[in-house]
Amino acid sequence: MKKPTLAQLNKAHTIEDLNALGMGKVTYEIGYRGGHLGFRAFDIMEVLGVEEGDLPRGYGAYVNYLGGGVRGSITASGFNRETITGAKAKWLNVLALACIRVYENAEGDMNNEQDEDGEPNWDAMATNKARKHGIKSAY
Repeated sequence: MKKPTLAQLNKAHTIEDLNALGMGKVTYEIGYRGGHLGFRAFDIMEVLGVEEGDLPRGYGAYVNYLGGGVRGSITASGFNRETITGAKAKWLNVLALACIRVYENAEGDMNNEQDEDGEPNWDAMATNKARKHGIKSAY
């Protein structure tokens, strides 16, 4: 596996773009009740040379379900900031931002505030408002 440059990560806008980076297969679930998008920690560990306990099982982006059809903000995975610093931390941050961008693009029409009949899509309206205010979790 190879380590993409920051510029290559910044150019990723689709799941296909992330898969083409050669860091392993992108794992994802995008749905009306939240989801995730990213890479297996094992693959990122191999690419970046970090320890197993320093990353979550999957690294990328996730969305919590807030309830009532509302999804929270698209949030980056965390990592151990005591042991991963400098260029490696910057690379992980850029990868997480790429995963957030790709997740948002993969949601497609889920966030349209009107459905195909022109009726209000209340779930999308509430999700967009929750995201605007940075709400990540209902608990």
